[in-house]
Amino acid sequence: MKSVLLVSFIAAFVSSSIALDCTQIPASAVVPGHFVNIPAGAETPVQIPPNYDCTYQVSVPPMVYARVSLDNGMKGNNDMIIVRDGQLTTTVVSSRSNSVMQFSVFPNTTTTFRVWTRSVDMHSTFRLTVFYQKMLNTSVTYLGNPDMKYFILNDLQVNSYKTPQTMVSKERISLSVAHSGWDADKFDNFFVIDGDIEHPNEVYRMSRFVYQNYISTGNNLTVVGLDNSVSESSVVFTPLSQTLQYDSVTAIGTYFQANQLDINAKIGAKKKQAVNVIAMNDYTRILSVDKTSDPDCSLKAVQSPPTATSEVFLDFSTVTDFPRNITHQSFTIVAENCAATIRMAEPSEDLQMILFLEDHSAALSDFSSRN
Repeated sequence: MKSVLLVSFIAAFVSSSIALDCTQIPASAVVPGHFVNIPAGAETPVQIPPNYDCTYQVSVPPMVYARVSLDNGMKGNNDMIIVRDGQLTTTVVSSRSNSVMQFSVFPNTTTTFRVWTRSVDMHSTFRLTVFYQKMLNTSVTYLGNPDMKYFILNDLQVNSYKTPQTMVSKERISLSVAHSGWDADKFDNFFVIDGDIEHPNEVYRMSRFVYQNYISTGNNLTVVGLDNSVSESSVVFTPLSQTLQYDSVTAIGTYFQANQLDINAKIGAKKKQAVNVIAMNDYTRILSVDKTSDPDCSLKAVQSPPTATSEVFLDFSTVTDFPRNITHQSFTIVAENCAATIRMAEPSEDLQMILFLEDHSAALSDFSSRN
């Protein structure tokens, strides 16, 4: 009986040692629709011996992407996993990190996972589960001039079998993120591709451009999301020559929690700024406006894209009582020689019905009296 136990212990030890060598994923295992584990065959997290230092590579070919789930069992303060992706983003995973962490590997790039322990055995564990998926072909939209196109980020997520978007123009393109202000909005797994997915000039995480525009180097830009987390934000495209008519053209999103827009067109060469406002639905409630009282201050909400003939939805020089409603999913705030703080929100469906009834109470009352 003792000999049987000894043989079983040796077999388990050998199996564990083989499981945790530095063997990389073979190219033959990179198949869309299939899972691969690191260490190979590990069904549960595997214990890491002391003084272990191995860098595992997760590489994907063109038009394939990978989702990596990391089971983090780091226990020692000096044990860690250092993750570095193709966009040069570095994440240090330690005992203080989440027990399960998700990473995306963009097509034709490599993400590395360096598993590193020190001399003291803290019984740290880890496992990587890699799932390969085929990248869907993009839809192509043409951007004219004057023009403005936008897409809700939820509609660009290939992990939900939705379509990436390539924007094509006759000139360079300005991209801005209409950030809703919702705390749960995450942009790390949305990607901005200068060019198209098959022939990218550069690939960036969208989180880099939440508060600053990106200008394409050519006449096309592509946006894709690799996860299916819910977002209340959008991405907005405008032709560069149209953007250059202002000191800045940015974007903001609305959500049922109030989002605050601060705009200052009292500075800059043109003293003129534009902000494209994107709602998830066809309703934005302007809660309050606090603007400078300069006699030449002009502050308006107009039809997008803003032109000399754009319909004026609200002229804040004459409208001073709030709240006010704008029943369009997109519009543009244009400020000239003016600084302002505007608070706005997108009412929930129930509140929208209440507001609709309030806005149309006179008409409904008249209808009732005549019937």
